[in-house]
Amino acid sequence: MAEFRLGRLKFNWRGAWAASTAYVIDDIVKYGASSYVCTTNHTSDSSSTGFPNDSANWSLHLTGQNFAGDLTVSTGYVVQDIVKEGGNLYICTAQNTSTGIQSNWYSNDFPQYWDLYSEGINFRGAFATDTYYGINDVVEYGPQLYRCTVPFQSPSDQTATGVSTSPHDTTGVGSDGFYPPASNFGSFSNGIDALGEYSDQARYQRGDLVEFGGSAYVAIGTNPRLAQPNQNPTEWKNLVQGIGTGSGSTYDKTKQYAKGEIVTYGGNTYISDQLLINNDQPPIGAAVTSSDTGVNGWSLLVRGQKWRGTWSNSNYYELGDLVEYSSSAYVSVGSSNLNVQPGTAVTMWQAFAIGDSAALLTTKGDILTRDGTGPTRQGIGTQGTYLRVSSTDEVEWQYAGQRTKIYFIDAQQGSNSNSGLTPDDAWQNISYASTAAQKITNISNVVYDNTSGIATITAADHGLFARGDIRLAGISFTCAPQYAGVSTHIFPDGTQGFYFKVDSVVDSDTFVTNVSISTIAHTYVSGGTVTDSSPVIIKLSAGVFSEELPITLPKNFSIAGDVLRGSTVQPAPGISTEGVIPNARQTMFYVSDSTTIQSITMRGLQGFDYDVNDPFETDKWQIKTGVGSTACGVYFRLNPSDPILFRSPYIKDCTAFSDVCLDGTGHGGAIGVFIEGGVHEKAPEGKGGKSMVFDAFTNIHSGGVGFFLEDDALAEIVSSFTYYCAFGYVSDDGSEIRSLSGNNSYGTYGALAVGFSTLETPRYGRMYGDKLTTVVGTYAGTLAVGATIRGTVSGARAELTNDQSASDAIYFKYFVGFGNTFPDAADINPAVGIGTTVFTPGEYCEVDSVGAGATGYFRVGTGANAANGQADILFEVAGLSTTPIVGDALGFTTVGMGFSDTNTYILRAVTNYVEGTNYTPTAGSYNPSTGIVQLTSNGHGMMVGDKIQISPNSLTFTCAEDGGSAQKTYPRALGSGVNASKPDPLYKTLVAISATTVNTFSFQCLENIPSTNTTAHTFVSAGTNAVQRVNGRATINVAPGKGSAPKSFDNQEFAMRSKFSKLRLTGHDFLLIGTGNTAQTNYPNTDENTAAQGNETNVVESGKIFFVSTDQGGNFRVGEYFSVNQLTGAATLDASAFNLSGLTELRLGAIGGQIGEAINEFSSDELMSGDSNQACPTEKAVRGFLTRGKMDNTSGILVPPRGAQAARPTGNNLLEGGLRYDTDANGYEYYNGTSWLPVGAYGNVDASSNITAGNKQQIFCNTTSGGFTVTLPASPVKGDSVRIFDVAKTFDSNALTVGRNGNPIMGDASDLTVNTEGAAFELVFYDGTQGWRLITI
Repeated sequence: MAEFRLGRLKFNWRGAWAASTAYVIDDIVKYGASSYVCTTNHTSDSSSTGFPNDSANWSLHLTGQNFAGDLTVSTGYVVQDIVKEGGNLYICTAQNTSTGIQSNWYSNDFPQYWDLYSEGINFRGAFATDTYYGINDVVEYGPQLYRCTVPFQSPSDQTATGVSTSPHDTTGVGSDGFYPPASNFGSFSNGIDALGEYSDQARYQRGDLVEFGGSAYVAIGTNPRLAQPNQNPTEWKNLVQGIGTGSGSTYDKTKQYAKGEIVTYGGNTYISDQLLINNDQPPIGAAVTSSDTGVNGWSLLVRGQKWRGTWSNSNYYELGDLVEYSSSAYVSVGSSNLNVQPGTAVTMWQAFAIGDSAALLTTKGDILTRDGTGPTRQGIGTQGTYLRVSSTDEVEWQYAGQRTKIYFIDAQQGSNSNSGLTPDDAWQNISYASTAAQKITNISNVVYDNTSGIATITAADHGLFARGDIRLAGISFTCAPQYAGVSTHIFPDGTQGFYFKVDSVVDSDTFVTNVSISTIAHTYVSGGTVTDSSPVIIKLSAGVFSEELPITLPKNFSIAGDVLRGSTVQPAPGISTEGVIPNARQTMFYVSDSTTIQSITMRGLQGFDYDVNDPFETDKWQIKTGVGSTACGVYFRLNPSDPILFRSPYIKDCTAFSDVCLDGTGHGGAIGVFIEGGVHEKAPEGKGGKSMVFDAFTNIHSGGVGFFLEDDALAEIVSSFTYYCAFGYVSDDGSEIRSLSGNNSYGTYGALAVGFSTLETPRYGRMYGDKLTTVVGTYAGTLAVGATIRGTVSGARAELTNDQSASDAIYFKYFVGFGNTFPDAADINPAVGIGTTVFTPGEYCEVDSVGAGATGYFRVGTGANAANGQADILFEVAGLSTTPIVGDALGFTTVGMGFSDTNTYILRAVTNYVEGTNYTPTAGSYNPSTGIVQLTSNGHGMMVGDKIQISPNSLTFTCAEDGGSAQKTYPRALGSGVNASKPDPLYKTLVAISATTVNTFSFQCLENIPSTNTTAHTFVSAGTNAVQRVNGRATINVAPGKGSAPKSFDNQEFAMRSKFSKLRLTGHDFLLIGTGNTAQTNYPNTDENTAAQGNETNVVESGKIFFVSTDQGGNFRVGEYFSVNQLTGAATLDASAFNLSGLTELRLGAIGGQIGEAINEFSSDELMSGDSNQACPTEKAVRGFLTRGKMDNTSGILVPPRGAQAARPTGNNLLEGGLRYDTDANGYEYYNGTSWLPVGAYGNVDASSNITAGNKQQIFCNTTSGGFTVTLPASPVKGDSVRIFDVAKTFDSNALTVGRNGNPIMGDASDLTVNTEGAAFELVFYDGTQGWRLITI
């Protein structure tokens, strides 16, 4: 057996070799970069470097390399150690200890113990003293790089002229001992070093680049510091020829100049052409000369001029010098020009620019400008003025004023005694700022030029600026005595407005404005104020502002909060400044023309209430009925004293909060916005705008109102929301809200539109005639409008006013003496006629053309109300003063005609309009004591009660009040005297005629009798068509309401209005409307079942809401007529009319794989003559085609279904009375309920007991079991027949009885007994006397 010594197979690692250590065979140690295996048991040498002494005890195991870093002196190294010396790497070949001086290493240790391992370079930076450099070390010296070729230890005391200690290089790179020495270093890389301007104190090396005298030089010699570059060409080389600065640019005779330097001399510029120009060598020379090309080494570079100011006889002037003398400019054309007056010697001076003494600038700040004739001086303005272009296109000074006024308010740190001009000097209250920010100045004098309208006004320290806005008030004037009572003595009176523009500012106390021309001269007496109405910006700090209310914000006033929701405004406790109403129930802000409010939060108002049993009666709302302690708070409403004439108030990024009252009244929150459109209606300067604009305005009012508009008010509302309001948006009395991307969340009602404008004058009309329904297909001949209709039974007579026979209707107007009878005699309108003869249902009516006999006829419908008023959508109307306007709201005004309709309808088409009669009066009179106007128009044809309208300013009169000097026109938009703020009573108003003659008619023109001016009036003239008789005619088409259509009787009056209340809600969202206020809603635990879609939009009277909305259930609605339930996908169209005229096709589906037909017409053509796939017949067309013989005019043939007997229908398709063509029998057949029979064939009936026969039946009788009775039909008509057969030949033993059923048989009033075997016969009915006859046996 073999024996293995396991220890020999495993080495024992002992780490680094150590001295005086016991080692055994197979121990492995590391020494240097190699490992060794012990071959002999031994104790190692005692020296740390004694491994070589033990080498006999070790065998090399692995050879490696050890990087020992930079070479250090007096250090032990072993084989395979690698060191870095200079730029190279060396590897140890024999164990050694390095020399003690590094510079001796190459000579003492290399190559005895070392080999070159890898050659490289080592960049050492700038060459330094007292430093050792090895081979391939690279150093920087000046702009050059050098590589060490022989090891070198630099001395420690290098100087500019050499070294004082060894080692040193006596030659080096330069003869002065500059380093590094050439014996130890070779050039590695050449370069240059830009060192800026040359200095004689600096040391330079080869390659240094300097600037000297405007040129660039590079050092090329061994000692470049010995002389300046332009004097040492062996050491310096000119690299770039440049241009020098000339030591300050103006020639200085005490200085020397180098080549390239530039100087100015006189007006010219010269350059040095030679290396050195000594002092006192000027470019031109000392003698007088006109030559300027240059001398003394100078060359002319630029010929020019130099401004020297005003000429002085003690100054020397050189070529090109410019001077001013006697408002003109002269240029020197000679050198050394002394004491020669310009303009006296052309050899020394020549004119440069001839000036004007009037344009001479004499004072600091003067400017030269040009007027219409030439240059002129504009003197410096006074402090605080600015330059502007005048109305004559000339420059002038003007007072600037404070153009944009910015004030600061700080509720916590501010004080109303501060200036408000900085955040640190802020005011405290908004209410104070609203009056303090716009300065009011007393007027002391006014000079008014009535022909131009220019007023020059004196108001001390007014602070105004040109084109700024001002408000004038309370200026007292006198005017000529003859105009007393005609012209007001207080200006402005409002007819020209109160706001004006400043045309110009004369000085700090005087300004000019245009207040409009007048025919009357005025003289200033006293008084008056001017308010600076230029724009004001109020900046609120963050915080809470408790304010005394109300706050009236004047024109051009803007408020901006610090940050969104950072500034809160609330009412102060107690009573408002009005003295009775609590602050919490007062109006917070009255806003004016061009007011802007942004980024504020408002809270604390309250007081809205309404009648829950009559919720839409806005006149009962608390805002109308509350006073004093029960008033209703409002956050925004229009300033009643300031019409909106330029820009609407604008509210942006604001939020208003209010909650229910806790004072026991049960009232809710406040109203966010209340816009009263009529508040400025009577303003003398004009009613102006009635609108506000809102962007991102959120209203959260528990039981209150978001936006409430009345009396033609307007609101533009963008991205604005309401929460918990009793009413979100309300448009009342003809107002209009246009909302985009809005929202009504929670609350009771979303949007409400009520009524029409109370400020609009309605336009009236009346129904003209009635309407007949007719029997389909009973028309013949010509039915012409204007023809006479005669009832062939009733004898009634009428005019045909509209032929709608295609829709089975005729419109007509009864002649006098015929007409409807009403239940109450008091309801009869004489205009209809006093007779009782009317068209009767079912009668035929003849139609006569004008002047001819009967040309057509039709039959009146058979219904009881066939001739009973106009109804549905088309109406004939009369009594019109103007053309009805599409989109107008129409409402009936009388209820005494036997019918009442409180709905309003929208006009969607007007045709056949015939204008009323116009008159141009030729004479007239007016009695101011009675108010009666009489006008003459020959043969006018009008009667008492007829209504007329007088065109504005169409009647001209003079009056004795001013001596008849002025012609005045009536009726006027604004009256005069005490009525100056309102229109004349007949302005755009209908009036009834009170008296007539053949050629004259009279009417009342006053509201109050007598007139305030009772002086005599004289008629002058009337305009063309000054009087319009209200007798226009038209056909109107109205849109029926949802679920209703209008109906009215002859002569019933109606009113048309354009200004009905409207809301347009685009992209609107309704969220749980009907859930109530905050407490009732119980958010977030809201019971969604309490929401009511019917509360989202509500209209009353003629109000309209046009909306596109989505609610919490995903219901998408377009008005009241179209909706899509996005949850279920159900779409609903509930419109009174659906117009597809804009469609090119309508495809409602397809059959099988076929594309459906495109329908473009619903046709009522009974002939179906188009034979088209694009026309869909109406019910009338189908019925007429099948039942009224219309096929005669088309195909002339009716083709029923055809087929073999095997193809007969079965199951649910087999119906009694069915008709088809049997192709097996080549004849028609029909199904009698039990079997198919040929057309004309008898029905087969098997009988063995009593039976009642029917017409066209053949009875197969079997009396085998006993006789029985066949009863004939009960109500036969002529030609009816019955056949009877004895199929079993048993009549002889069991007879058959034929019951006559009340009619004779063969003339006998008795039943027939048949006892003949095999009998077969037929009975045919003739009449009740002859009865049944036996025709076949």
